[in-house]
Amino acid sequence: MEIIKTSKLCKYYGEGEKQVKATDEIDLTINKGEFVAIVGASGSGKSTLLHLLGCLDKPTSGDIFIDGENIAKYNDEALAMTRRRKIGFVFQQYNLIPVLTVRENIEMPVLLDGKKPDKEYIDDLIEMLGLTKRQKHLPNQLSGGQQQRVSIARALANKPAIIFADEPTGNLDRKNGLEVVETLKASAKKYQQTLVLITHEMSVASAADRVIEISDGKIVSDSGNAE
Repeated sequence: MEIIKTSKLCKYYGEGEKQVKATDEIDLTINKGEFVAIVGASGSGKSTLLHLLGCLDKPTSGDIFIDGENIAKYNDEALAMTRRRKIGFVFQQYNLIPVLTVRENIEMPVLLDGKKPDKEYIDDLIEMLGLTKRQKHLPNQLSGGQQQRVSIARALANKPAIIFADEPTGNLDRKNGLEVVETLKASAKKYQQTLVLITHEMSVASAADRVIEISDGKIVSDSGNAE
């Protein structure tokens, strides 16, 4: 069953000869529970695509369906609501709040949405990610790999249907990077979530169920088209 679908999705910058087609009429379907890696060189359009799918940007034209709803027509408030309720993000930069503990950082998205954190669920996340003995630590007391695991837990805290990970291994060495990818994969499987990972590293992408390559704003290969 599909959870993400785009139709002739375009994001253009500028006009005339200087126009940049960051995404150019992309048709894409991703099913619930899939782990999809989107790969491409710098400037290929892969991060623009993630920002569009993740309700962080609006398209120039085309449609984006998230769980059956066409978010391409949403205003900023509706996009923000969809981000909070259905989507979790893991970025290359950990973006942890330095004055908050590990647990406080993880719970922050839930509190910002005006909800009470599910203690049992948060405890389960912390244990699964190997952070039980670190939950009272501040971010500067953690290694890079530990900080990225905190950001993964934070992304999962609101029980989102979709996790978007944008170059999540970019600041880590190879060993820690591969561990983070396996952690993302295991957590998505455990909580029955769809995982979309952006990377330029094929060693990272190879962990996915499906690899989509983008070049010049277009899909040029798809190892397992869901359509």
